[in-house]
Amino acid sequence: MSKPQECFWIIWCPTGSTPPSYRHESYQSAVQEAERLARCSGGSEFYVMRADTMRKVDDMQRVDYVHPDDYVPF
Repeated sequence: MSKPQECFWIIWCPTGSTPPSYRHESYQSAVQEAERLARCSGGSEFYVMRADTMRKVDDMQRVDYVHPDDYVPF
């Protein structure tokens, strides 16, 4: 199992033609970008989504993402 990594947020639009590619380091940054995109899009929905875990099939790599607020030191 790999060491937990810092979580990140992405913006996803269900009707968008390209998948999300930018990793926002903060929730607030992602919300601001989602609002900007929504203003420019004329009615499309933009979701702010936090990465919690990732799996890679090739070697069954596992990455768990942690948010500082989720960390319990014991």
